[in-house]
Amino acid sequence: MSNNNDVQFDSLMKQMALDHQPQLPDPGIIWWRAQILKKQADKERIERPLVMMRLAAVTICAAVLLGFLIANWGQAQPAATGTHVSFLGPLLVISALGCALLLGLLAWAPASKT
Repeated sequence: MSNNNDVQFDSLMKQMALDHQPQLPDPGIIWWRAQILKKQADKERIERPLVMMRLAAVTICAAVLLGFLIANWGQAQPAATGTHVSFLGPLLVISALGCALLLGLLAWAPASKT
């Protein structure tokens, strides 16, 4: 009985394939899709330098903060522990907040959809 159903199913599938007439989409729809794809590509091309500059800004900020911390480790250690208050403590806090802000902006930036 199962063999007969398979033969009928195969016959039905072949008939449906023969009856199917492929149609091309409307030219207006093709043009509209092409325009959308072109606008998306243009947007990504325009935004690429902005994304790279955000990344460079975060990298430079982190490098400056790290370099400043390494160069002034003798002064930074007492300021970090709170035993000695100097201009270095608030400067480190401001630099860390600036880096956090830049990282937040980088994360908040819309991701490109490909």
